[in-house]
Amino acid sequence: MKTWGLRTVFWVLFAVFMAWDYVASPPVDLRRELAPFAAGSGHATQGGHCSMPD
Repeated sequence: MKTWGLRTVFWVLFAVFMAWDYVASPPVDLRRELAPFAAGSGHATQGGHCSMPD
């Protein structure tokens, strides 16, 4: 297969995967997402062994 053929197969498979992922995944609730500039601020998360107080 030529290089352009491999590229075409890759992009077709990639597009099919992205379409499947979009259909199969639940919608993202942007109001519940953490703002990137606020990451690391506030209270520690609960439940993990590394977030337990000393």
